[in-house]
Amino acid sequence: MKKQYDITNQEIGEWLFDPSVPPIDETTVNQTEDALILFAEAHSVAPPAALRHAILDKIKGLNEQKANHQPLDLNELPLLNEESKWLEWSEAVAGIEPPADFEDIHMHTLESNAQRDLFVIWVKEFVPEEVHHDLLESFMILEGSCVCYITNQTGETRTVRLGEGDFITMQLEETHDIHVTSEKPAKAILQWYKLAA
Repeated sequence: MKKQYDITNQEIGEWLFDPSVPPIDETTVNQTEDALILFAEAHSVAPPAALRHAILDKIKGLNEQKANHQPLDLNELPLLNEESKWLEWSEAVAGIEPPADFEDIHMHTLESNAQRDLFVIWVKEFVPEEVHHDLLESFMILEGSCVCYITNQTGETRTVRLGEGDFITMQLEETHDIHVTSEKPAKAILQWYKLAA
């Protein structure tokens, strides 16, 4: 989802290679860079104090995953849970790609049995509102980012932002929809754990 002041790589490419625009001299480039820096400083927002700790914790977790790396076997995949390791799952499904022309959502089945359905899923824009009555939906973001809007049975709502390596489980009866916030599609491991099994 493009924000008001975002500039895409495509737009930059169009500006740089537009034959109708005369070549830009170094002074103009420097003045433009200075103006952009001033604009960014004038409109910057200080990050929350806890953000530094969250980033350092994520780096520490990734380093621990590298140190304790165990390749996953696609024929015997473990249950997806809060202890699942982003690095192991990313490597296990690295060779699986969606078709080039998929519309908004593409799901590649990894496993389907009486206990669970497990997929690699790619989402370009959003997953429409849904609710589950007999299964727990969990997913881990492998690439990209998204925001989840979740409402429980009593009408309380919460917003959860997820990026690479983040995990969430939707509880029974929680209504939820998911909006991709990254420029590229979000790629995730999606698990539907069947409670009636």
